[in-house]
Amino acid sequence: MKKELLKLLRNSSYAASILQYYDKACGEEAVENNIVMRPGKLMDMYCQPCHIAIPEHSHNYVELVYMYSGTTVHVIGGTRKLKLETNDLLILREETRHAINPAGEEDIAFHFFLMPEFFSHPAFMGGNGNMLRQFISASLKGNTTVAEYLHFHLREILPARNLLENMIWSYVEEKEDRQEINQATMGILFMELLHDVDKVEYHDMLQYEEQIVLTAYQYLEKNYSSATLEEFSGISMQPPYYISRLFKRYYKMTFTECLQLIRLGRAANDLSSTTKPVEEIIAEVGYENSSYFHRLFKQRYGLTPKQFRDKSRSKF
Repeated sequence: MKKELLKLLRNSSYAASILQYYDKACGEEAVENNIVMRPGKLMDMYCQPCHIAIPEHSHNYVELVYMYSGTTVHVIGGTRKLKLETNDLLILREETRHAINPAGEEDIAFHFFLMPEFFSHPAFMGGNGNMLRQFISASLKGNTTVAEYLHFHLREILPARNLLENMIWSYVEEKEDRQEINQATMGILFMELLHDVDKVEYHDMLQYEEQIVLTAYQYLEKNYSSATLEEFSGISMQPPYYISRLFKRYYKMTFTECLQLIRLGRAANDLSSTTKPVEEIIAEVGYENSSYFHRLFKQRYGLTPKQFRDKSRSKF
């Protein structure tokens, strides 16, 4: 790609207008798709200028960053630094807050903006367990419980690199009437990535799973008196078996066992720090069967609730 063309693109009025809006929106509001995308388009793109930091912002569209050459450093959520190397692809979902450190003269990054409606094609939907498909589905539905970003290494995925370079070529050469072709090319790119989802950087997969488990644990702590696996499954758009599997992997217990520990812990705290009747505490932590609670409590603490309260008070 000719350096003079890249220099022209980096200093284009389109890129300058986007950067001005980033500065305006920083810390105040999300960057709107009608600012960065030209009228009537489901997708658009620009080449990142060099020597200019892009301030932290969020947006109401999906953003792809393809590192054509060199490197750039992205700061996601204010703390997580992610370095993009040549041929890396970063996919950011809606509402993800991120910033970009200044790029050098030889660092060439292309940014693609996609409207959520872009992913409404049936080929992108369904298929539990495929992280990219879940990511796409969540973007279409405005769900924020999935990972904030996916990081692909495309060095060994030549078809994906060729598709990206075809779209960049259309943009660099300013080819007319290429919008539909570029949209179709982007669709094919995602279909290609669906078959190479194992190329997502491993720590991102862990982050995706950890976020689900952390969100589930926070849900249990907040709603322990009425929480159910079925309810959280609906909230998170994850199948119950998948949530249960993650709990086993990360906490070495099931979702139900974790809920039980939280309930018993809250009951133990109330027994030692309040004068509430035992039956009232049992009801408040979410158990209807008093005998069942007593059995679980003794299994956990080796004492009945009354013995536990008496022992707690004897320490003072």
